[in-house]
Amino acid sequence: MLCWALGADSVATQRGDSFVIGQGGHLWIVISDPSQHNGEYIIVNLTTDEFRAGKDCEVNPGEHQWITDKCFVSFGDARKVTSAEDAQIAAHMATKAIRKQFPVTGALLKKILTAAKKSKAIPPAFVSYL
Repeated sequence: MLCWALGADSVATQRGDSFVIGQGGHLWIVISDPSQHNGEYIIVNLTTDEFRAGKDCEVNPGEHQWITDKCFVSFGDARKVTSAEDAQIAAHMATKAIRKQFPVTGALLKKILTAAKKSKAIPPAFVSYL
């Protein structure tokens, strides 16, 4: 999950955290370690649209609590989140505009990272974060 409390006023995002933006939004997963990149990290989302996402990484029900249908990691939609944007995400979580979800398992994270490193859809500059 995003925003595990470290203290009264501080939060930390960790690799494997996940969240949904808005009602009916996609699940976004943190796939890099913010502590190794000055608070910046890479996120990817899941979609059931296999044509949009490609089939680099299929995720099935049972691999995460949020997943109810077969879906795919959309590496082409990967985003780099800055520390300032992370603070905005935390603020939106406080208002429930962004809803944190269970973190992904180590096995699912490994599966996503393996596929990300091979994917031609992820922006090459993001691979160095993995």
